[in-house]
Amino acid sequence: MGSMQAIIVVAYLLIIFFIGLWAARFVKTTDDFLLAGRRLGWILATAALAATHFGGGFVIGTGAWAYQYGLSGIAYALGVGLSLLLLAVVAAGRMRRLGLMTVPDYLAHRYQSNAVRILGAGLSLLAIIGILGAQVWASQGALSLLGLDPTTAALVASLAFIVYTTASGLWGATLTDVAQLAVIFVGIPLVTWGGLEAAGGWVVLTETIRLAEPRLVSEGYLDWLGGDGVLLLLAIIPTVMYTLIGQDFYQRLFAAKTDKIAIGAAALAGILLMSYAIFPAIAGISARGLFGDAIEPSQAIATLVTEVLGVWTGAIVLGAVIAAILSTADSLLIAGTAHLTHDICHKGLGYRIPDEHALWVTRVVTFSIGVSALLLALAMEAIIELLLLSYTMYAAGVFIPVVLGLYWSRGTREGALAGILLGAGTGILASQGMLMDGSWPPIVIGAGTSLIAFVGVSLLTEAGVAK
Repeated sequence: MGSMQAIIVVAYLLIIFFIGLWAARFVKTTDDFLLAGRRLGWILATAALAATHFGGGFVIGTGAWAYQYGLSGIAYALGVGLSLLLLAVVAAGRMRRLGLMTVPDYLAHRYQSNAVRILGAGLSLLAIIGILGAQVWASQGALSLLGLDPTTAALVASLAFIVYTTASGLWGATLTDVAQLAVIFVGIPLVTWGGLEAAGGWVVLTETIRLAEPRLVSEGYLDWLGGDGVLLLLAIIPTVMYTLIGQDFYQRLFAAKTDKIAIGAAALAGILLMSYAIFPAIAGISARGLFGDAIEPSQAIATLVTEVLGVWTGAIVLGAVIAAILSTADSLLIAGTAHLTHDICHKGLGYRIPDEHALWVTRVVTFSIGVSALLLALAMEAIIELLLLSYTMYAAGVFIPVVLGLYWSRGTREGALAGILLGAGTGILASQGMLMDGSWPPIVIGAGTSLIAFVGVSLLTEAGVAK
């Protein structure tokens, strides 16, 4: 990319950085830092929830899947929107009315167990660090298009979100999310339009693929279900499961002014994401038509930016990709801080940080988590894969005790512990190919085991506490 594009992108990063720092003026207490003082209205709550899912996976990942699998590659992007709609219907109102701070708060409240709280918080924290590491790698790839050394690129993007999030917490993340979404909503359609135009339009594009790669077409490349619909299920089910228990989403729900805003914002965010799901998918297919199988799937969007788009358009699109990555990363970072300071230190271990030092300590913890994820990602890529297994552990183990616990009063402490431990363990075994034939997502296998354990043990023990 040219020097002008680099200047534009750097200017954008500086603007986001200073918006985040400016937001620190609203942060006076840890409640302000972690929950934005529970004062988010319709616009800010919707933007915060949408931006949490509008990350590198939504843009780069959907483009890569579409490049590789065709129209069914839209599955993940559709799944994230659907998951927020389900969050609005299934849990947003019930959870927001409890006035809690974290998902482990709910587990402790529902099952009257500190052990359940710590177990849930620990699994979630591991998953958050792993997903943060993945965002570091995504930012590395995006900024490398500017000609930066990969390590330098990762440091620039990562330190930007670490510093502004450390300074301003959820307020900074929310205000920067609004700016980032504005860039995303312009930039992602631009890359789609540019790719389609270069390919000669949709009719020409699909005919090019039919002639050049008939095998792909016969396997369902141009079908919405991808032939058998399996890819849709493999992408949507795990995404929905994580969203319904993810701390990064609930933290924004808990920060809404009212229950009504929490529910409505989740629904609106879901609709926004579903409406935008088609753009990175079409961009990925355009890359396939233009470049054949000559590039890596993960480079589909990036190649369109560098080879097809003009200077200004390319800079806007690259800014949109970076915005998507940062908007997810800052959400994860604050969620991790809440687990460590609130769930583990304060509630779990019983150590309350003195009020006069609480905000300072919270910021130190935020910075430390961010730098740890950055260093882990830079030191060894393989450890990110290991940590991302904890995503499976967390969702497989915690999903049933949280979601079923909202609706089934007979769930007990013992049932919750059994569900979390057996579900997480089974999810890990399935991830390593040690269970079944690989036709089902490991998260689903783990959650199925968790369901059996949770219900079975709960029925064998005393009735659960009232919700």
